Amino acid sequence: MSDTASLWRGRRVLLTGYTGFLGGAVARELTARGAEVVALVRTRAEPTGPVHLVYGRPDNVLRLHSAMAIHEVAAVFHLAAHDPFGDDRATPAVLEAAKLYARCVPVVAARPIPVLGIARTDARPDGLTVARFGELFGPGDRKVLRAVPAVARALVGGSGPVFADGAPRDFVHVADAARACVLAAEAAAATGPAEYTFRSGWLLTDRQIAAAVRDVAEARPVAPPDAAPHANPLGWVPSRPFAEALCEAVAWYRAAASDDVARAA
Repeated sequence: MSDTASLWRGRRVLLTGYTGFLGGAVARELTARGAEVVALVRTRAEPTGPVHLVYGRPDNVLRLHSAMAIHEVAAVFHLAAHDPFGDDRATPAVLEAAKLYARCVPVVAARPIPVLGIARTDARPDGLTVARFGELFGPGDRKVLRAVPAVARALVGGSGPVFADGAPRDFVHVADAARACVLAAEAAAATGPAEYTFRSGWLLTDRQIAAAVRDVAEARPVAPPDAAPHANPLGWVPSRPFAEALCEAVAWYRAAASDDVARAA
């Protein structure tokens, strides 16, 4: 058993956003490390693995506090989605509940890397540890507004979307992002809240990521993005090559499409 796994073995954590793309990946990462995940969900959900579901809203301070206190959690991962153009009532509620429960419990949230040239409006609140990423991708992502699922689903369906060449973005595999969130929680427990930015170095435009997904779908070699390795905090690096990560994602979309066809038959 590794030292990092032993840090979580037998410890309970509270997770919001369990049914989301990153939230599900964080739950899998934590359970693999031996943690017991207590997931706050709004509606009935089917737990995957040893996850205990509790029902409530992530903006309800009393519900959050009772979940923390009853289950005696050692960390909180606040990954519930919120409207970026609306009021975020959940994050202040989570922080208030954590303050009522125990001031030292780390609270980790994920945020996108700020877009260059656009003023930041998401300053880190006191007590919150923030893990920042570019665009996540990987198995299980059904949001077609993101580039990889949009291209993969179109190719599986027999078409090919055309993208303009916009600004390049840093693409991060969701399992690596989950591992980064766990590392951020460990650092917060040791040294206090902070903000960490994790970059894979896989910088691609929409057109480039579309071409890479098409190469995978058509069994052609995928060239790695032309970027130097990026210096990241907490010793974090991508756990697999870009082509392997992309192949895993495309394979999932193929399997999901086959399942959809079988259910429709």
